[in-house]
Amino acid sequence: MIRINLLGKAKVKAARPKTVRAASNQALQAIMAISVLVISIGIIYFWERILSQQDTDLSRQIAQARKEKIRQESLLKENETFEKRRKLLENRISVIESLKKNQSGPVQVLDILSDCVQRTDGLWLKDFVQKENVITLSGIAMGSPSVIADFLTNLEQLGKFKNVTLVNIQEVDAKYSFSITFEGNMAPHSKQAS
Repeated sequence: MIRINLLGKAKVKAARPKTVRAASNQALQAIMAISVLVISIGIIYFWERILSQQDTDLSRQIAQARKEKIRQESLLKENETFEKRRKLLENRISVIESLKKNQSGPVQVLDILSDCVQRTDGLWLKDFVQKENVITLSGIAMGSPSVIADFLTNLEQLGKFKNVTLVNIQEVDAKYSFSITFEGNMAPHSKQAS
């Protein structure tokens, strides 16, 4: 009978050297390790660059913030100086306005006294002193003490003055020296404004 080898000839496989395969695995592992190392170094490098850039940006922002702080502090000091000046000027203005309001009081008193003196013949005023609301007058009357009495009556009839009082009267050579005090405030609006 004929034999047919369906399997074919048995081939003897040549043994591959294990060292080659081991060397190629080692080379692949070395390449992989180097690749991981290079990639890691690259990531670390770029991360360091990013952090360095952020540090530079933050340092620049801090420097700008410090400059701005110094500028604002100088503006604040300048503002405080202007505020002090403004308050000082406002105080001066209020004093000036108060003086203007109070200025009309003595003028009105003198005007009224002038009218009273003109209506009283033979009377001259020598001295006028005003301390707050109290006014003191001194003068000379010719003729008789009735001239002084007429002057006192004229002052009382005006209704502008209170407590009109004859302090003293002296006769010297047919002349009568007198002193009068009374209360009068011709600028009541100035007290209300203060």
